[in-house]
Amino acid sequence: MAQLEVLIRTAVFKSANELVGWLLQQAAERIDAGYPPKPGERRKGRETIRVQGIFGSFDLSRDYYYHAGKDQGHYPADAALGLEVSYTPALAKLICLEGADEPTYLKAERHLEQTGGIPVSARQIQRVVQRVGRSAQAWQERPAQPGQCDAPVMYVSADGTGVPMVSEELIGRRGKQADGKAKTRQVYLGCVFTQHRVDERGHPVRDWESTTYVSSFKSSDEFGPCLRQEALRRGMAGAGKVVLLIDGAQALEHLGRQNFKDCVQIVDFYHALEHAGLVLAALIGKEHPDYKAQLRRWAKRLLKRPSAGVD
Repeated sequence: MAQLEVLIRTAVFKSANELVGWLLQQAAERIDAGYPPKPGERRKGRETIRVQGIFGSFDLSRDYYYHAGKDQGHYPADAALGLEVSYTPALAKLICLEGADEPTYLKAERHLEQTGGIPVSARQIQRVVQRVGRSAQAWQERPAQPGQCDAPVMYVSADGTGVPMVSEELIGRRGKQADGKAKTRQVYLGCVFTQHRVDERGHPVRDWESTTYVSSFKSSDEFGPCLRQEALRRGMAGAGKVVLLIDGAQALEHLGRQNFKDCVQIVDFYHALEHAGLVLAALIGKEHPDYKAQLRRWAKRLLKRPSAGVD
């Protein structure tokens, strides 16, 4: 049965790949026909590249332009079609997701092959991730153009964690291992979203598809302004109230004071309960028969009246 399913997948993918290749070639023809060369640019001719997508690979011919005195030319169709190192946008996105999710690029390579029948080497996965990552980092750090926002509440959230890295990315970094080496690298992730309404119980409801994200391997002092820029782009100045959701860590509390000084800082429920559990464990011990029952009571109290604290 396993072989049968693979054979059927191969047959379906073959037809789908031919259709995708034909559609992209037609699109490239239209793009090249309507491309206005920039001053000093010259059309050298057409060149063919082997493009790989989620259904297979195919040839794509497109125009090449160069500028006298410059080392590199460009393919207008490649940029317009969103090709990343000869991969289609759909496959490039999947490669980045696998590269970010798996602890090593080799595991990402195996996962793509086993689950989707997509052959991409670990080296190529790393290449795509690094290329897209650099572009994404530059995009999210672009100067803010203040946006419009009429939301009663804008939420800004930030957290930091350690992520597994390949060995060459950890050279010279100190870690918590017995030999002093690091297995992970600190990364900060932030998001911005808005709220216009509450549910029937008065609980806030996040606006549909209102969340945007930023991330960085930089320090919290450098990440804070990046997160603030995203909030400004989202129209922070027009929001009725700005709420910063954090885990209570000192670095993030400082981030809030420096970049969102007039906001309301709230420790999110998950981390608030985690801190409460540490306090309770210090008071009676995690092995105490009443530990779980007391923690549940504290959780209900936090959910019912977050500002009341626990006792």
